[in-house]
Amino acid sequence: MRQRRDGETEIVDRAPHTDQLGLTALLARPRWRIGLVWFMRTLACVWIAKGLFNWFVLLGFSSRFGDFVMLPRALQGSIVFFAAADLMASIGLWLAAPWGGALWLLCAASEATTPLMGSRGSFINGYGVALNLALIVSYLALSWLAARDSE
Repeated sequence: MRQRRDGETEIVDRAPHTDQLGLTALLARPRWRIGLVWFMRTLACVWIAKGLFNWFVLLGFSSRFGDFVMLPRALQGSIVFFAAADLMASIGLWLAAPWGGALWLLCAASEATTPLMGSRGSFINGYGVALNLALIVSYLALSWLAARDSE
């Protein structure tokens, strides 16, 4: 309520209009920031699993790959790097921090290029490279849409 200059009292409606709260308004303008955060958190869960897998191989819990010391040097190096970097990237992704996205991009791009070291330098094949590249493109597209949405 407020009082006008002539002494009359009027009721002022400060409630949001129904067209701003409806589902159609939400669907008409997607919130790309929320989508980016959920994408990053989903990637964080996957990257935690990847980091733990590398630690299992490093510590010798997986007999499928044999003794870590007997693996080729290039594969040993990539396992050690990704055992640490994947877990750090997953923390940053879960927090939706800019450094997490940057570190994840470094990890995903590095993993996509590890098959260039030869067949004995990586666990992944062509499908893994294609998946990493698709995830990178998806992340960059969502980041661009989220930045554009905030303008």
